[in-house]
Amino acid sequence: MEDGNLKEIHKATGGAWGGQEVDEAFKQFLIKIFGSPVFQKFKMDAIEDYIGLFRDFEVKKRKSSPDGTDYLTFTLPLSLVEIFQSETEETLTDVINQTPFAANIKALKGNKLRLDISLVRTFFHPAVRSVLEHLQVFYDNYDKYGISVALLVGGFSESPILSCAIKDNFPSWKVLVPHDAGLVVLKGAVLYGHDQSTIVYRIARYTYGRNSSPSFIDGKHPVEKLIVYEDGRRRCSHVFKTFLEEGSLIKHGQIVLKEKVRPAEHEQDSVSIRIYASTKKDTQYITDESCFFLGKLRIGGLDMSLPREERTVTYKITHESTNLNIRAINTKSRQELEASIDLLS
Repeated sequence: MEDGNLKEIHKATGGAWGGQEVDEAFKQFLIKIFGSPVFQKFKMDAIEDYIGLFRDFEVKKRKSSPDGTDYLTFTLPLSLVEIFQSETEETLTDVINQTPFAANIKALKGNKLRLDISLVRTFFHPAVRSVLEHLQVFYDNYDKYGISVALLVGGFSESPILSCAIKDNFPSWKVLVPHDAGLVVLKGAVLYGHDQSTIVYRIARYTYGRNSSPSFIDGKHPVEKLIVYEDGRRRCSHVFKTFLEEGSLIKHGQIVLKEKVRPAEHEQDSVSIRIYASTKKDTQYITDESCFFLGKLRIGGLDMSLPREERTVTYKITHESTNLNIRAINTKSRQELEASIDLLS
């Protein structure tokens, strides 16, 4: 934005397509060589060596070239080799020769394993493919999003395999990888913690609503949700009352809902405001599969000397940064209560 602040143009999306997915591919590769029983025993009996093995891989995978012809050499923990030999009574070379990777692996002296870089690159394929497929939507819709620069942050962004794949697939984008990209997210979080108003506009990730019990309408509401109170009132339970729809543009500090509520029953001295989210825009009931509970605010101590209709609570829900803040006031006593719901958790 012109004032230097930020505006979200698409809701936060993505998946588990980072370095951990590459680690998982490497892990599955090792399991295919050593066997699941051996690898699980190694993890249980030598956890420090297990962590060290993946720490070594973490360093090497960031240096993996997208077009090189070199090899990557790993020093296998002695504990892994010993467990393998005691459990299988086979040599590592013999087992490797029985796998589909035989042409790309070589067991060296001193517990070393040399992998052809072409094999290492296959560990990246699932994660990189998922990232490219996700970005394709934004690349194909320039008129809608106007994206011309891709800023890569996080540990996985330091991989040349990922950055080169993005440059090759989206040639009109300028791809930027900042220095110490792995620390950028942490630094940004610290700065954002000091001033959360820098992101002025956000896009609602889900459809948000509250639990409601409107008048029951025959033919519209299912019979199993009918509630009949002692005074004859007929209500429909578990109704999802939308106050913010998925994809809506929300401004920092915007009031998204303001209303007055009262107890449902005459003997009730409290009111609970329950907030839900849904992955669908057309959610009707909080019992729908697409719906999930976020949190609630309970306001008690209502004046029981008043008729039910006069035991009112006024509340408003405000969007603040990544939270929904609920502020409720007991109309009679003026007691105030507040609650905050984290939308990122």
